[in-house]
Amino acid sequence: MRVSPALELIGAAASLGDLDEGDIDAADAIDVLVVEGPHAVALAEEVSPALVSLSDDAETFGPIKSQRAGVAVLSTRATAEQIVAAIGAVAQGLFVTHGDVAGSLASAANHSLTPREHEVLQMLASGLGNKAIGSRLGISEHTAKFHVAQILAKLDAASRAEAVSIAMRRGLVPL
Repeated sequence: MRVSPALELIGAAASLGDLDEGDIDAADAIDVLVVEGPHAVALAEEVSPALVSLSDDAETFGPIKSQRAGVAVLSTRATAEQIVAAIGAVAQGLFVTHGDVAGSLASAANHSLTPREHEVLQMLASGLGNKAIGSRLGISEHTAKFHVAQILAKLDAASRAEAVSIAMRRGLVPL
């Protein structure tokens, strides 16, 4: 059954052991790699294409999510349509999660940001300035500015816009 005319399956393997070195080296021809099970972490380190992982163990994917864009973490219960949509999104460099695993991933991904920094990041994504952020949170403009600086440093961003962009790609801010 072909779900989408835009997709072409160029190979499949039942396990990592079934892949030979030639398959990993040929990964340059792959736009999106789809993996089911616990092997996504190992493959993500060896290949460069975008990755769609089907698993119900969200804690495994914190390292992948924090290190690269173009990743989807979906439940093994994801529908064919959801998988096709995820393939399209990760090919564009986005991060995608399924509702079944999003909560677990959010807690793993936000480990470096404090709860207050996460609140400030949400407001940055809404386009608020330091004064408006301070007012909404009941803190001084100077404290809001400090939180923004911490977010920029932790996300390794040069600007507020870049911080929001990075946060969106990592799934820290909903699209």
